[in-house]
Amino acid sequence: MLHHLLRLSRHTPAVQMETVRREALSDGLTRELHAVANVLMAEDLEHFRVHAQANDLVHVFRRADTGKIIGFQFWRTAPIALPGGRVILGGKLRILPEFRNRGLHLLSGLTFYLQDKLRHPRSRHYRLSIASLFGFVSITEALARYHLFEPQARTGETRALREVFLSLAEESHFRVDEERGLFFVDIFMTPETLGRYPADYFERPAARAYAAVNPEFRTNGSYVGFWFRFTPDNLASLTRATLRKLLRSGSPAK
Repeated sequence: MLHHLLRLSRHTPAVQMETVRREALSDGLTRELHAVANVLMAEDLEHFRVHAQANDLVHVFRRADTGKIIGFQFWRTAPIALPGGRVILGGKLRILPEFRNRGLHLLSGLTFYLQDKLRHPRSRHYRLSIASLFGFVSITEALARYHLFEPQARTGETRALREVFLSLAEESHFRVDEERGLFFVDIFMTPETLGRYPADYFERPAARAYAAVNPEFRTNGSYVGFWFRFTPDNLASLTRATLRKLLRSGSPAK
């Protein structure tokens, strides 16, 4: 489906996307994915394995020339106590720095959504994510609108969403700070990861919005939750951002 758009990408080397369902996720592949993740965000292998097995599938990105894994994105669906509602949960997202800004994570998200929409055409789809600063910025900048997790939900919709967030946290062994609305995920940014980003990156509006909620994000091992609906304006914005990133020329990755 959409992953065939990767053939049109002007970036080099070319990248391919492979879908691996949970039942086919071997110990060897789990270890390979963890090795990629651990370079960027330090975490224990067993902690990683728990998260991997909590998802329905993972999109694995590989260099087309060598087959080397350069990133991945986990996905799953979940019920929600809203009539006609259906939740898409974006799990761990990791892309090696030299392969970022290609729209890979956006393509992955649109692919998973459209596949689920085909199976459930009448459903109203929500996407929930508990994200690092980098995941938050890369996704929310491609959206027309989004909402932060509300620990003190006030409407029927936000109360239903809150329950999904809390259930996700419990399944993934995350602790929730319900006063500040943060999720302690026990994953810490390495100095090398932080050092790859220029100072002006942290001044971008999305980064500032994240830091306003989670000012100690560099050291506290905590992430921020947010959600959005797949409304026409968000779908249009996501599609434009994906195509723009895929089709623009970039410096060859080494």
